[in-house]
Amino acid sequence: MLEVIQLTKHFTQGLLTKKTTYAVQDVSFQVPPGKTLGIMGTSGSGKSTVARLIAGLIRPTAGQIVYQGTALTNLSATQRQPFRRKLQMVFQHPGLALDPRQTIADALLEPLYVHKLIHSQRQGLNKLESLLHITQLSPDVLQKYPWQISGGQAQRIVIARALGLEPEVLIADEPTAMLDISVQAQILTLLKTIQQQTGLSLILISHDPDVIKACADHMISMMNGKVAASGVPSKILTQSDSLFSLRQAMLTQRKGEI
Repeated sequence: MLEVIQLTKHFTQGLLTKKTTYAVQDVSFQVPPGKTLGIMGTSGSGKSTVARLIAGLIRPTAGQIVYQGTALTNLSATQRQPFRRKLQMVFQHPGLALDPRQTIADALLEPLYVHKLIHSQRQGLNKLESLLHITQLSPDVLQKYPWQISGGQAQRIVIARALGLEPEVLIADEPTAMLDISVQAQILTLLKTIQQQTGLSLILISHDPDVIKACADHMISMMNGKVAASGVPSKILTQSDSLFSLRQAMLTQRKGEI
C-alpha cells in the first residue's frame, strides 16, 4: 500500500548564520494493506515530521514516498492532488485542527465539496449521517462549534472528516495524547473498529509503548530523526532491556546536546 524509502528532511533557518536541523534521516518502512504500523519516539524524534511528509504537507529533502507504485515525491502539487484524499491525517490537537468559525457540519462537508465527492444537499446529509454512525456521534453535534464540544468529540469529528474522503491510508499523529485516559481507550477502539470495517491501512504515531503494543502489527522506534529499531511490537517492547536501553540512549543524547 505504502512504502517509504530513505526519507530525509532537513530544515535550514537563519539569514546570516545558517543553522540546519536534521529532522528525518534515511527513514524506510512499508505499510501493508489493512495493517497498522506504529511509530514510537520521544518529542523531537522526527515521528511527526514523517507524518507530515507522507501527508504531503511538507516536501522531503531526499528519499521517496511510494503509494501503490506511484512515487509521490516526484509529482507536482497539481499531479499529487488526486492522491491527497487517499492519504489522510488526524492531528494531535483536534481543537486546533477545526476552524472555530465553522459549525461541525460545515467542517465535515467542506472537504467533500472540495474533492467533489458530493454534489447536492441530499448527498451531503446522507454522508453526514454515515460519518456520525461510524464515529458514534450524536446528530446534535452538527450545529455546534468546536469550542462547544469536548476533546473526545473533537477527536471523533477530526477522524470523521478524514474518513469522509474515503482514504486508504490514515495517519494518526498522537490521536490520544490530549485526551483523558477513559477517552483514550474509546478512540483507540474506534480506530481499530473502523480499520476492520473499511480495510484501511493505519500509521499510528505515539510516544506510549502500551498504545503501540496494543494496536500495531509492526513498529519502528525513532531517535534523533533515525530509525532506532524495527519489528513486531511484542518482541521489541518486551526484549530484555530493549526499551530501557532505548530510553537511556535518548536521555544520554539529549544531555549531550544540552
